[in-house]
Amino acid sequence: MTSAGATDQVRAAQRLAELRAEHQQLLASIPPDVTDQIDRLRKQQDVLEKDLADLRKGAGRWANTPVRTSYEDLRVASRSHEENLRRVLDPHRGLLARHRGRGSLTTSADALQAAERAWQRTTEPHARLLEGERSRFAAQIVEFEDARQARADFVKTHPELIDHINQRHRAIEAQQASSRRPALSPRRLQPRRR
Repeated sequence: MTSAGATDQVRAAQRLAELRAEHQQLLASIPPDVTDQIDRLRKQQDVLEKDLADLRKGAGRWANTPVRTSYEDLRVASRSHEENLRRVLDPHRGLLARHRGRGSLTTSADALQAAERAWQRTTEPHARLLEGERSRFAAQIVEFEDARQARADFVKTHPELIDHINQRHRAIEAQQASSRRPALSPRRLQPRRR
C-alpha cells in the first residue's frame, strides 16, 4: 500500500469517527425513550396486583402461611354465620327453633367479627407494604409517562433534528461502505501487456 492509500484510509477513518460523534451528539440531544421502563414497571405492577389478590385469598405465596389459616378461619366463620342467619329467617321453622337460632346467630356474629379482626391483623402488615409498592410503581409510571410525552413533544417541535440524525446515519453507512471497498492498486490500473 502506498503512502497516499494509507493517508486516504486514515482520512476515511477520521471522517467516519467524526460522523459517528456528530450522530451520537444529535441522538443525545433528544430526551431518552422510556417505553421499556414503562413496560417493565407495568409488568411489575401486574405481579404486585396478583400478589395483593393472593394475599386477600391466602393463595399463591401466602398459601402456607398464617395468612391462609386466618383466611380459612374467616371463611368458616362467615359460612357458619350465614347458615345461622338462614335458620333464624326461615319461616318454616318453629318459634322455639328460631329463638334458639338467634342465640346461635349472636354467637356466630361474634365469631365472625373475631375472625375478621384476626384476618386483618395477619394481612395488614403485608398489605401495607404491598400498597406502598403499588403507590411507588404508580408514581414512577406517571413520571415516565410525562417523560415519554416530553420526548414526543420535543420530536414534534424539532423535525429538522430527526432529518439531521437520518442524514448522519446515511453518511455513516456510505462511509463504511466506501471504506470496505478494496483500494485499487496502481498495478491494476495499468493495462496488461501481452
